[in-house]
Amino acid sequence: MMEKKQDIIGYTGLGISVLGVIASVALNNPILASIPLTVGVGCNLASRKQFNDSLIEAYNQQEETINKLMATLEANHNELSTKLTENQTDLANRVEKLQLSVQDSLAQQKQHLNSEIQRLELQYQDLNNIVSNIREVEDFSQELRSQPDSADFFYQRGLSYEKLGNYTGAIEDYTEAIKKNSSLAKAYHKRGVVYLETDLKQKAVDDLRKAALLYFEQGDIDSYHVAREMSRNIHELRYESNGTVSEIIVSTELFVE
Repeated sequence: MMEKKQDIIGYTGLGISVLGVIASVALNNPILASIPLTVGVGCNLASRKQFNDSLIEAYNQQEETINKLMATLEANHNELSTKLTENQTDLANRVEKLQLSVQDSLAQQKQHLNSEIQRLELQYQDLNNIVSNIREVEDFSQELRSQPDSADFFYQRGLSYEKLGNYTGAIEDYTEAIKKNSSLAKAYHKRGVVYLETDLKQKAVDDLRKAALLYFEQGDIDSYHVAREMSRNIHELRYESNGTVSEIIVSTELFVE
């Protein structure tokens, strides 16, 4: 719009100058030619000034626009830098948490594997013990075929049966050992222990009392005290007539010393 105004003023000045020349020639008056020329020059000068002003204004507007764009770019850059920093921090935290989680999971798995290894080792040891005890039973059975009156072989095979959890076989062999050697205190002792394991408390007390007596007579005082204390510590429940339940010691004395 400003450029159109400048063109109008310029063309107007040019027209006035041409008209002034034509009038001065027609009227043969040189003064008339100078007036339009002066006006035309003034119009041209005014047109140039307005053009310069419009250029300055356009420059200022462009500079202002550029400054706004630079400010926006800087703000966006700062915002992006902040978000990038935040994202880097968040990523670092997540990576650290993931590392800790993986380490914790690996530690738990390692602990579980160690527990499983220990359990398998115990099972392997138990199996070895079972196999060893079975072999012992076979070996003592072989010996008893050639020495059927050996109280010690019956006693040893009874120990192997007891280790295998075969309490019936253990009681039978301890009983046979006692038949072969009635003074074999350890056979009474072990049979009393097996009776206690099978909840036959009165039989356990009787055997432990007999074992303690034989230990005492044979001078094995340590074994005597062990058997005696085991017998004295055996309890059973007694039901009273009023419906109450009390705990008593089956054997209060092993024997009269």
